[in-house]
Amino acid sequence: MPWGENNPSEHEAQAAILKAHALMAGHGIDAVSADDQETSYSTERCEHKGGRKFRRNLAYIIASNFRCHTYLSCGQVFFFGRTNDVNIAKEIFEFAYAFAYRESNRLYAEYRKNGKDARGIINSYAIGFARGLKEKLDAQSTALMIITPQDVHGKYDDLKKELGLHSSTFRLTTSRTNNAVYEQGLADGRVVINGRRLECAS
Repeated sequence: MPWGENNPSEHEAQAAILKAHALMAGHGIDAVSADDQETSYSTERCEHKGGRKFRRNLAYIIASNFRCHTYLSCGQVFFFGRTNDVNIAKEIFEFAYAFAYRESNRLYAEYRKNGKDARGIINSYAIGFARGLKEKLDAQSTALMIITPQDVHGKYDDLKKELGLHSSTFRLTTSRTNNAVYEQGLADGRVVINGRRLECAS
């Protein structure tokens, strides 16, 4: 069952992401196979409700921290990389997107219900959430020396040519920032992984 269903608790979310990063670290993150026959690669399409623009931010953040590449095709998020890494990245993305989607919608509805200006609420939360998540994942990846292997970069370059993909950057912005909602998103993004130092899995 994809993460994000049945409203997982904050504790479960923290444990899942921390464990995923630790398992990656414990299975030879520095090993780069020169023999393609010994390394399997895959592309996975992610499940996500709606087409919120912040999905692109989250996908890039997660891909860079889970040794993958990501791209958008027909409105859907895809991850490419070594099979095990892609499976982890897909689940992390689906959870993170569902979490941010649910919370930003809740805040938007709350503001509307209370007769407050709800413009910019969803993007304010999403920008904060993505920044908080990035800060913590980047710090943990640095501590664990998690980097995307060169063979994955090479295979992705081949895939881009095959599919006609173009490199692009995207930054989510909002013309009306709600600082309180942004700060809540920032705090939630940080709390999702709790900022704890990870121990490599045995």
